[in-house]
Amino acid sequence: MTRTLSWLPSAWLAGAVAAAAAFVAVKAPRVAAIVPLRASTSARPPDYRIRTDASVREATDRDGRIVRMARPVRGVVSQFWSIDEFVYTIVPPERVKGVSESAYQARISNVLEHVRRYRPIIARDPEQVLLAEPDLVFVSSSARADYTAAVRSTGLSVFRMHTWFRTLEEVEQAIVVVGHLTGHEAAAARERALLREAIERARRRRPAATTPPRVLGLGGRYSYGSETLFHDILKTLGAVNVGAEGGLRGYDPVSSEQIAIWNPDWIVCGADPGRLKERVAQLLSDPAIAVTAAGQSGRILVFENRVFSAMSPYVRLFLDALGAALYEQAAS
Repeated sequence: MTRTLSWLPSAWLAGAVAAAAAFVAVKAPRVAAIVPLRASTSARPPDYRIRTDASVREATDRDGRIVRMARPVRGVVSQFWSIDEFVYTIVPPERVKGVSESAYQARISNVLEHVRRYRPIIARDPEQVLLAEPDLVFVSSSARADYTAAVRSTGLSVFRMHTWFRTLEEVEQAIVVVGHLTGHEAAAARERALLREAIERARRRRPAATTPPRVLGLGGRYSYGSETLFHDILKTLGAVNVGAEGGLRGYDPVSSEQIAIWNPDWIVCGADPGRLKERVAQLLSDPAIAVTAAGQSGRILVFENRVFSAMSPYVRLFLDALGAALYEQAAS
């Protein structure tokens, strides 16, 4: 029998996750919910080379360009969905003048409350960005070269940010550089501290002398290999990434037959709000998944998409929720 549970891992997480994480139980254990943490195996780590003195904030962006800001910014534009979440956790929300379209999408946005209140423009083209009159524009390392060049041609300060994170340390680095360039170092330090606290909680989750759980992450028919943020999250939690164990490196396709051979203890995936049970049923309708240890024991975790997709300071919510789900029974 399948039943729905309202479950939060701790008092701390209750306020932060709220409606963002619901769990569905199949047979015995709980089920949680997630969005793909895509990663590019060719993406090199960032080298921001931050420098500061009494009057100038300076950092080298992903293209090797030096960006200098003489004063705290009065207006910021973000071109990419994960950057939206960095700027809103660090910069006062009224100073965010532009965001990606994803910020307005309720099923995936962690900053919906802010965009509904302040109505920033959608930074889909350089003309709109220019009209927003920002002091600083953040674009993704994956942004089209012509878009980035066009915005730079307007004379605006443009910082191209690494956004295909493979480690939690890279997320920390991004927090620091956004705080540094915008002049909100104190807010960035607070966000970094919250993330580090979540990382330490995650490292302490697995009880001593217990076998590491073998976890398979799924995004549609893709899984997460060794060069992904998902892999680093599992490593931090003391769990085994089944995809990496099977030889995957990035965000790579995987067949039902391969999943059956790998036989994971847990399967983790994402779904839109209100469709968690549907996603569980969809997975269990596949005979190859149903016969795995995860399928037989009901250990299928389905997180709402905006929790699992958080390649930003909000990744701490996923660290807490996944750790609690994996180790709740062992700790009780």
